[in-house]
This record gives sequence, C-alpha cells and structure tokens, in this order.
Amino acid sequence: MKFKALGLCILILAMVSPIFAHGVHIATESDADIVIIADESTGALAKKVADEMGINAQVYKFTSAAQVNHELGHFVFDYNNKVLAVAYQETVEEFIANNPDTSSQVMVSAGSEEDIKNALMELNGNSTPSEEESTTSSENGFLIPFFSGLLVGLIAGMGLGVFLVKRKNN
Repeated sequence: MKFKALGLCILILAMVSPIFAHGVHIATESDADIVIIADESTGALAKKVADEMGINAQVYKFTSAAQVNHELGHFVFDYNNKVLAVAYQETVEEFIANNPDTSSQVMVSAGSEEDIKNALMELNGNSTPSEEESTTSSENGFLIPFFSGLLVGLIAGMGLGVFLVKRKNN
C-alpha cells in the first residue's frame, strides 16, 4: 500500500516537473525587458549604464561563443525580451543572419558607454507592445499556469480517489 502511495507521489512530481524544468535562466515577464549579453570586461559597464537610465535590464556574462549561441535562441524566442549584445558581436550577428525575423529584437553594440546608452534607448523605444500583443501576453500569462494546475489537480484527485476507494473496499 505504501509503495502505491509513493508511486503516485512520484508520478505527480514527474508530471509537474516538465512544466518548470526548462527556462529557469530566462527572464520572464516580471523580470527584465532587455537582456544584455556581456563578458567580464563589459558586464559591469552595461549594468551601470542600464541602471543610470532606469531601464529594467538583466546582464548575462558569458565565457564562450558557444554559450551565447545556445542561450540566444532562448532569449529571442521569448518574445517579451529584447537582446543587446555588447560582447560576442560576431556570434550575435551570425545568429541574426541565420534568423532574420529576430532582427527587431536583437541589437549589437560596441562596448563603450555612449554606444550602450544609444542602443538601450533604441531598444527601449521599440519595446512598447501594441494593445493586442499586451492582451495576448497577459492572457497566456494566466491561462498556462491555470490549466497546468488544473491538470495536475485533476490527476492528483483521481489518484487519491482511487487510493481511498481501494482502501475502503479492503
């Protein structure tokens, strides 16, 4: 009997974990609107400029072009994010060339304070969504967790119900 309950708990956790297993490193709607790709030498300057401008930006410091290439796809396909690359410009330009539809979300900038400031102003100016996009985004922000929770609750309730009925009959 204890093994069935343990198995049920493991099954429920296994079904919940895919919902949250991917994307912990990606900024969400409540997080930064602009993601800045930097390295050790440009990260502090980029964060300082963004803070001075009052822009909600998250700086990611990378150590290799392979990391940038992998993470860039995650950043860009979360359509709420804009990406500014102050380091690894060649990798980002190659990504834009391979994915031309992302060119409105991704910008490459030099590592100087003035260039970063200009690029952030341009990205921030383009980051205001239309009313339709805003409504769709807020609806999806509610509906996905709601239906995920509803599904998990339904499965857990059915499992608990079967467990209690079997226990009552024995």
